[in-house]
Parts: sequence; structure tokens; C-alpha cells
Amino acid sequence: MGALVLAIDAGTTNLRVCVFSLDGTLLGQTTLPVATRSPAPGLVEQDAEAIWRSTQTAIGRTLARIGRTAQDLACIGVTSQRTSAVLWDRTTGEPLTPLVVWSDLRGVQRARALNRDAGTALAPQQAAAKLEGLVASRPDIPAARMAFGNIDTFLIWKLSGGTAHVMDRSQAWPTGYLNLQTLGWNTELMAFQALSPEIFPTLCDTWGPLAMSDPRAIGAAVPIAADVADQQSALIGQGCERAGEFKVTYGTSATLDVSTGGAFLYPDPNFPPFILSAVGGEFRFCLEGMVFTAGAALDWLRATFGLGEIAEFNALADSVATSDGVAFLPALQGLGAPWGDPDRRAGLHGLSGATGRGQIALAALESIAFRVCEIHHRLGQLTDLPPADHLRADGGLTSSDRLMQLQADLIGLPVARHAHREATAAGAAVCAARGVGLLGADETRAFVAHDRVFEPQISRDAAAARLAAWQAAVHPAP
Repeated sequence: MGALVLAIDAGTTNLRVCVFSLDGTLLGQTTLPVATRSPAPGLVEQDAEAIWRSTQTAIGRTLARIGRTAQDLACIGVTSQRTSAVLWDRTTGEPLTPLVVWSDLRGVQRARALNRDAGTALAPQQAAAKLEGLVASRPDIPAARMAFGNIDTFLIWKLSGGTAHVMDRSQAWPTGYLNLQTLGWNTELMAFQALSPEIFPTLCDTWGPLAMSDPRAIGAAVPIAADVADQQSALIGQGCERAGEFKVTYGTSATLDVSTGGAFLYPDPNFPPFILSAVGGEFRFCLEGMVFTAGAALDWLRATFGLGEIAEFNALADSVATSDGVAFLPALQGLGAPWGDPDRRAGLHGLSGATGRGQIALAALESIAFRVCEIHHRLGQLTDLPPADHLRADGGLTSSDRLMQLQADLIGLPVARHAHREATAAGAAVCAARGVGLLGADETRAFVAHDRVFEPQISRDAAAARLAAWQAAVHPAP
């Protein structure tokens, strides 16, 4: 067995493959874009087979760049966007439907009906609000040939040569199909929806001996030793498994997760609990609040207003001292925590003849920091978890020093930025190394490195005043 750890991070925007040594050193990585299409307002789809091809390409490129082969790998960890949904053919291995992304809103009405008629508590983003429609779209395929999963499940199926149809509980919980009492599949909901249980994957531990890769897939038989949802993976990759520790991942969404340890808490529907990890019958939990469109909102602004690529966008934001009263609400796919309003949409306020591209860019960065503040403040009111003394940050948007400083100023805590930026991949590597016994159950320190800590530079009163002014601009009066 080799001594390197391969992490596959199938995100909403990018597919990333990283190779780590056991001392936490990132030896090499490859990032490829994931194409997304929106065939109608509110619909968000991807191609699962294209993501698999990109995965194979990225694995090959990464290993070649560092002069290694698949035989040098000790294990593989998979992490991905949660509650995506795809059906594929067990016989051919080919997708039967598009991959419906978590931010897709085709399930809004169905979620409301299920909450009313079936006693569920589904959000429109969850797969349980969309799966019936996917199954109904392929009446030509019998249930015995259908397989359902998130993109992680599909990738593990492909990696294993079609021998492993599995999903861990950190991934299963967000689908809406996990029974919260038994922590097994909710067969009652399946029956209510007339869905065959045989299309669902087998529930597996977050780390452990899940499957072996097919040599035809990546060039060697390597243990697939972890399957973990992206936000939980980032929490692990940031070393935040003790109750009260929290991180924000600034990516397509901006997602705040706080560990609750072994305690299951459900303080508010807008801060849903999730399984952080489930191994050998031991469960750890977390709470989550999400800005649905963070990086995705910036992408839209850049394209719509000609604000350039991300480096130019950040430079524009840095070129102005203030946004001069311009305020942006990043809500292209509804307004997440603490509001929970899927019908709200983005807004750009306070424009004048003097408004330039720099003010719009800065207002967009500020909007993400303000939304994270709203989430953090409300979560603090809802729980009595031990207070954290700093915020741990990761994700692609953390490349903006301006955003990180804004966040530190507005939240009133130091912000420690992960050195790898993508703590999600680091978490998948940690879990995989645990799964083959190369790391202990609580060992993450080698993979947790921060390249800079941003200290608050304004007073709490000044931060509160800025938040209040922004809220007055973007939230309609009652």
C-alpha cells in the first residue's frame, strides 16, 4: 500500500483532486470547472457523466504532476456538494437524468405539499422534493435498473466499477430521506412517494473500508475509505469537531457550520442540524446556516456588469474606500438563514450617477460579510454552545483579503484563513486516512494550517451600525 492520500472534491462550481502526504502537505492538485445550465428560471442542472470524466482527468493530471502513480495511493476520500440528485442505469452505468443541483428550486411546491400532507420538514433544495419528478421522467426504466444518489454516490459507483452503491449519513441526511429517529432510510416517506427502496444506496460509515477502486477506473486497486458531505468535510478539515467550534466556507454558497459534538440540537428550521460524521455507531452533529448564493452571486455580477475575472473583481473592490451607499443582497436563489425565504431575490440598492464598478464590487463583498453576520448573530441567540474565540475560513472567496478583513471587522472576531483555501479536500483526506487506520479518530492537526489571521479593526458599535444600515437598505420594511 502507498503512503499518499487522494481527495476528490466534487463541488458545485469546480471539481478538485488533491494529493496529500500524511503530514498534511498538499503535494499537488488539479481543479476543473463544472458546467452548469439553467434551462428555466430556478432550475440548475449538471452532467454527472461529465463530472466523472473530469474526475478521471484530474486524478491522472495530479499524479503525473508530482511524479506518482495510483499505486502510490494509500486511500481515497470523496466529498461533494450535498443533496444533488441523479438517477443512473445499474446495467450501463449511464445517467438517466441530469444531475439536479442542490440550489435548484423545482421542488418548492412539492416540498410545501409534503410538509403539509406527509408531515415532513423539507426545504425546497432537498432531493426528497425532487426525486419523484426524476423517477417519473423515466417511465421506460424499471426500478430494478435505477440507482439514485448524490454526485458522491455516483462517483464512488464509477470508481468501484459499479460494485459499490453507497452513501454515508452526512450525505444522506440532507437528501431528506434519512429517518431522524432510527438514522436509517425513511421507508415511510419512500412509500408515501411510491418510490422503490431498491433505488436507494446502502448507508455506510463516513470513514472505513467502503470499497476498492477498479484498476480500470484509475489504474490501481485502492481503498475508497471515506464519503463525507462537503460542508461537514470542511468542518473536519478545519479541526472544528469540538462543540462550539465553527467555520465559514466561502464558495458558491457561504456556509457557516458549528459543531455540537455528540448533542443533537434543532433550535430553528433555518438552522438545520446535520450529521457531522457517523462511524461505528458513534454520531457527531453540527448546525448550519447558509447564504445560498455567495460566489454564485459574484459570478453573476461579474458577468452582468463586466467586472472581469475574479482577480480583476477583487482589484476593483480594493480600488475604492467605501461603497458610497451601494448595497447588494445576494439572493439569486432565495434568502437563506436566518430568514428562510425561498421567494426573495437579489437586489442592488443605492445606485447613483456617481456609482462605478468599484463600488458595486465592494458592495458585493460587503453583502457576503453582512449575511454571514446575520447568520452568526442569530445562531448565538438560539444556542448556548461554548463561544468560539475566532472564525475559521476557507473556500475560493477567501483569496480576497478585503473580504476577510471585512468579515473580521463586522463579526468582531479574528478570522483565520486556511492555508490550502479548500479545507473541504483536506477534510476528505483526513477522513480517508482515518478509514485505513493511518490517522486516529481525532487527528487533524497536521492538515489544519492557516496562512493569515485577520484581526478586527473597528469597534463593536461601529460594526453594529454598519450592519443596521445595510439591513435597512436591503430588507423591505415590514
